[in-house]
Amino acid sequence: MTAGRREESARESRRRLLEAATELVAEGGPRAASVQAVADRAGISRGSVAWHFGSKEGLIVAVIGQAFQRAEEEYRRVLPESGPLTFDALLDAHLTVVDAPCGRVFATVLPEVMGGPGPLRDAYVRGYEGTRRVWVGYLERITAGTPGLPDAKSLASLVFGSGVGVNTLHGLDGLVDRAEAFAALRTLFELAGGPAPGADG
Repeated sequence: MTAGRREESARESRRRLLEAATELVAEGGPRAASVQAVADRAGISRGSVAWHFGSKEGLIVAVIGQAFQRAEEEYRRVLPESGPLTFDALLDAHLTVVDAPCGRVFATVLPEVMGGPGPLRDAYVRGYEGTRRVWVGYLERITAGTPGLPDAKSLASLVFGSGVGVNTLHGLDGLVDRAEAFAALRTLFELAGGPAPGADG
């Protein structure tokens, strides 16, 4: 096997392990993503986890990093750089992310990272800070000149926290409808100060 072929094979193995771990974490949290379970789902030997990620913890750190990367890519894809800027567009983008595997990763990993300092918490905080920068930049543009609204950083924390909370409750009992919850959030903003920031009418 040539060096190029080996590198390609290694990249594919890493991708499969990461995808398998993401699915397991989204379904049941980090505890569900045992080395054996990840290897079985990926169809790769369990020794490959240590080879590519060092340890299960290294693998979960990679899962968290990829989840936030995919979320940030989705926000940048959906939120317009110019033209009409609306709070609804942000909520629609967030609902898309919340419904995706990356959003479920945020909800299932959060209890683990709240337990104290460590690599998982560090990865979560790094990812959240990157996502928050995207949100704050967008919210600063759509709230500019609107009196009485919280600052963009506070709004970003509120909306992100609402999404993670909705996802967590959905995971607990399955009774929370994510679309309905986001519709309620839109209504709350309208009741608090008229139409949601940037909305028409």
